[in-house]
Amino acid sequence: MGSEKLPWLFLIHCIWLGVMGVDASSWTAEVPSSVSGLQGSCIVIPCSFNYPEPEKKPSKLTGTWFKNQYDYIYHPDSSNVITDYRGRTELVGDLWQKNCSLRIDRLNHSDIGPFTFRIEIEDHTKYSYINDKVSIAVSSSPDPPSLSVREEVKVEEEVSASCSVFHSCPSEHPLFTWSHSGTASVHSQQLAKGHWEVTSSLNFSSTITDHNQPLICTAAYRGGKMVNSSKTLNVKYPPVIKVGSACTSDISTVTCLCIVDSVPPGTVEWSHPAGPLPSTSMERHGSVTMVALQRALGSSETVHCHAHNTQGNATLSFTLSTNDKMLMPYVSIGIAALVVVVILIPMSVYLLIKKGGRSLSDQPVTSKQDMDASKCASSDPSPSRKEQTDTSSEINTNYYTNNHLYDNMEAEKVGDPYECDVGDDAVYGNV
Repeated sequence: MGSEKLPWLFLIHCIWLGVMGVDASSWTAEVPSSVSGLQGSCIVIPCSFNYPEPEKKPSKLTGTWFKNQYDYIYHPDSSNVITDYRGRTELVGDLWQKNCSLRIDRLNHSDIGPFTFRIEIEDHTKYSYINDKVSIAVSSSPDPPSLSVREEVKVEEEVSASCSVFHSCPSEHPLFTWSHSGTASVHSQQLAKGHWEVTSSLNFSSTITDHNQPLICTAAYRGGKMVNSSKTLNVKYPPVIKVGSACTSDISTVTCLCIVDSVPPGTVEWSHPAGPLPSTSMERHGSVTMVALQRALGSSETVHCHAHNTQGNATLSFTLSTNDKMLMPYVSIGIAALVVVVILIPMSVYLLIKKGGRSLSDQPVTSKQDMDASKCASSDPSPSRKEQTDTSSEINTNYYTNNHLYDNMEAEKVGDPYECDVGDDAVYGNV
């Protein structure tokens, strides 16, 4: 009889152990052992819990978080919360959905934990999940964004760039800004252990001005912290012959300069209708290539600058002409020089002659005869109109009184009536 009861007793014992095991495992919580957050930002601790279902549905559930066994960091009644956390914590999970997630705002380095969740089921029981504690690692600065873009593109090609950061505050994710205009979109997803990833995507069409320019993605976190990442774009484009390419000439030669901008740098060559022309010099500065051509100035002709790279070609023509307009400045200079010479030669001769005459008249008189000769030579037989007018009255009044003087002079005149005999003292005596 006793042996017949043993199987039944064993079965009842197993059932009892199973029921007790299920009941014990029902008081569980799922929280990460540690989460990380940024100082000044917020953090959400993901949490879910389980409890044995009572026979009667409870009328109220109360969830709390605490540290050091008695210090509440969250409680529905804020008066029960310790000062350091009052106004900074919020239960963001729905307890009826067995979600006990907690948010902490304005995270600081003292918020390290560990923290424990506690559930109170009205008219049933209370339970603290002391075996499922969580700690927080607080960082002072965020990691730089992860920037992804195809750096080598062709001009006018569509460019897609993405910029991603990790964060711990899903309700207020970092805000993105780009250094380039375009169409942007944002996508966020939850990761494990209380981490979220937010990604900003940018689409734009590349241009020549994008070459060698940085594409910068900046992420701004709550609390004012900002980080950025950049990559330099390498935009390929066909040759462009720049403004400034031209030909200049002097009296005998012409010099042409061709300035080409292209990526990658290509070849630049000269030609004319008869064939290729050798370049005089070449300089390269980044994407810009400058090639010079120098030739003797001859009859009118056309030269061509040809540029080529893997993306395309470009050609520019220059017309070289020796027309009258080109030579006019030099002809004008020659005529002006000739006029100056023609004027200066007669003027120089005149000045030399005038200077010689002055030197003769300035010689000193050394004898009375020389003085008389000088006076005689300086007498003008044809006085000016002014002198004739001034002396006419004197001649009329003295005609009769001096008539005997002129009679004596007439008796002695020989040859030229205006010739003066400097040796005749009688004349001066009568005067």
